[in-house]
Amino acid sequence: MQPTATALAAIVSLVLTIAPASGEARNLLPNGNFEGQDPLHGWLTVFPDEAFYKDNGPYVKMAPPGEAGGRKALMLDLPAGLAGNQGGKLESVPVPVEPGATYHLEVDCMTWDLSARIHAEAWCTDPHPEQKRTISRRAPAAGRPALIMGYRAQVPSPPGNSKVWTTASRDFTVPRTVVVSGKDQAPEFISVKVVSYGATMAAGKSYFANFRLYRVESKAADLTPKAKP
Repeated sequence: MQPTATALAAIVSLVLTIAPASGEARNLLPNGNFEGQDPLHGWLTVFPDEAFYKDNGPYVKMAPPGEAGGRKALMLDLPAGLAGNQGGKLESVPVPVEPGATYHLEVDCMTWDLSARIHAEAWCTDPHPEQKRTISRRAPAAGRPALIMGYRAQVPSPPGNSKVWTTASRDFTVPRTVVVSGKDQAPEFISVKVVSYGATMAAGKSYFANFRLYRVESKAADLTPKAKP
């Protein structure tokens, strides 16, 4: 006996109900919770082509045990005079992205003394690698070509000066193409970055943990068999 359209719809719904649970385990960021002997593997802390952040490395630290509510966390520890100017930054290495796909980004934050902005940024091959490298033009690295930013999604900011952990999150869809130097080009990579800052000249800290980037699967409704006319 052939299954009816209703039965097929139920099967599809069941499969897609189970699938996200297994899919959620596949964080696209290679070291989103700072594990291993090198907890900053997979992350960028120094940005030699960016005037504001070329000396950023010493401000990025793992939080001492017990300091961040018992959690393993990264700390942006800014000295006096820095938070009110450029702040401090952490960014994931770019990972492959699928143009037109939807993604979900989550970051656990405890901003403590400061505030934070979180972005996902999609990158294309830069057709003009000879141009000066800047915050939106990356030098070639780790087998990747010179890159140019083509799309940015800002995550709603976590509460500033918060002494408790909160989760900042957002869904976003990467464009199928963006215009680069007058031509359509497909995004190839995506990176996630956080900037910690504050309207103060005093020193300050912020804590971040458990960066998660997932590909959002199609909804069951999109795959429900249609009745024949």
